[in-house]
Order: sequence, then structure tokens, then C-alpha cells
Amino acid sequence: MNYLIGYKDADRNNGHEDPMLNEFTYGESSSNTTNLLNVGTGDYLFFHKTIHEKRYITAYYYVEEVMLVNFAQRNPLIVNKFNNPHLKKSPSLLTKNECIAFGNPIFSKKLDVPLEITPQLLSKLSKPANLNSNQLPLAAISSALRTWKLLNNNDIAFLLDEINKNEDKGRLTNNILASDEVFQVLERDIEKLIASQPNILDDNYLLEGSQIVFSDDSRLDLLLKDTTNNEYIVVEIKKGAIDRNALNQIKHYIKQCQKELGLSNVKGILIGSSISKYYETEIINAKKDGITTRTYGWRFAMN
Repeated sequence: MNYLIGYKDADRNNGHEDPMLNEFTYGESSSNTTNLLNVGTGDYLFFHKTIHEKRYITAYYYVEEVMLVNFAQRNPLIVNKFNNPHLKKSPSLLTKNECIAFGNPIFSKKLDVPLEITPQLLSKLSKPANLNSNQLPLAAISSALRTWKLLNNNDIAFLLDEINKNEDKGRLTNNILASDEVFQVLERDIEKLIASQPNILDDNYLLEGSQIVFSDDSRLDLLLKDTTNNEYIVVEIKKGAIDRNALNQIKHYIKQCQKELGLSNVKGILIGSSISKYYETEIINAKKDGITTRTYGWRFAMN
């Protein structure tokens, strides 16, 4: 029994946080207890909520076990490890068949890039949602998914594939981001954008590698190649300001590329939101060592 389940953030749900995505638990005390109790080991629960006037899948659990809360509360290992509010309730306040699902921590995931639920996505499920054409898209999708949506194995495979493709793209696509969504952009989103379009930095750059791990376990964001002169360019990306730590980091990566990858002609590009005023002179002077900086910003657009 696999389900697509809607939820609200704690601040819109009287402080009740559930599912707790940081620990992969989800409790149920209302009419859906029967549904949850029928979920078994290896089944999937996909969770979705509203973000900026759209509906998104934010996480999925590969279920390890579902048990009654009054049974789970008798196990001190469970009570001490998990913080789900259902486990903290007084036994006298538990409803009949109140239960809790535990996701396998290896196979469950809180999504880095939430997957938007669109009419097109819903139409590809085994039982397409019946959307009301008289409602706005968000209202129609929310209404159609107000009850738990049952999923089969083909649906699971489809959603997991869509999630993987969506996370590979990152947030920075051709879609216009809402102002609040800009703050959710991660370093890896910028990295994925440059990896897919290295000509953003220079028309002659090609991607040579990404997330390269060296023998000391340090990890290089991107390695590009300049096709005009066979130079290699180490790229280090920071969500915030470029500082001395970032400068030392890219110098280390340049040395590791020379030492472990056998590259002789290596330069570096530091990318960040700005250059820290405390290290501005030091960072600018690094140009003599072949290290330059690029800063990014956000362009206003009407949707």
C-alpha cells in the first residue's frame, strides 16, 4: 500500500510537525489510521505540501515498519531516539489505532529540490487525478489530493525517476523563481547550472568533471577545460561571500589537480554572492596566481 499524502508546515498546523522529515517518521490519529496500518515494509509514502502557491512533493519514505503508538511507547529506544509528537502524547490521549510509520533512513529521502505536482504529472499516474477545470491550478490539485492517493509500483518507479531528473536539473532552470524561492537556492543548484552550461563563464569552456574527490577526501565542485589553450579551470562555488577560506580552498584544489590528476596548466575561478570586504585585497591579488572571481545576482522579471 503506497500513498501520496498531503501535509501542512508546523506553523500552519498549530505547531504540530508531522511528518518529521529529519527523522523519517509520520504519525496518524484520524480516519487514515486504517490506511497507514495497511502499509508494510518496503512500501512507499510520498509527502506533498504547498510552497509559494504551488504543490510539491518534498520527501518520500521507504517504510521500515508501521506500529501502534501505544506499542512504540513501550520501547525506550524508540522513545529516546525519535521526537515525533505522536510518541510524546500521554497514553490516555491516544486515539484508537493511533499509529506511526518509520522510514528506512538509508532508502528514504528529504528532497533537496522539491518536485512540483503539475496536471501533467498527475495525468501520468495509474489513476489520474480528477481536476476541476473551474478552479485555479493550485486549488484544483489540492482538492484532488485532499485524500490520500493510492499508488502502484509503476507510479512509484515513475515518481522516483521524476524526482531524480528534477534533482539533477537543480532549481536554476528557465523558470522564474519567486522571491522567497531565491533563498532556497543551494550551492549545488549553481553548480548544476554551470555544469550544464559552462559557457555561462566562457564560450570556450567545457565540463571536464564534477564533484571530484581527492585522496585527502576533499571534494572539488567543478573542473572545466578551456578549448582554446588546453587550460584547466578549477571552479569553487560559495552561496555567500568569497573569503579567505574559499581562497585557501581553491589553492588546495589547484595543487591537488596538479599532483593527483597530473595537470600542469591549472587556474581557478571563485564564484560567490560577493567578495568579503575583509579579504578583498588578498582575493583580488590572487589573480597573479591564476585565480579570478565571479559574483552572481538575481534579475528582476515579471511572471
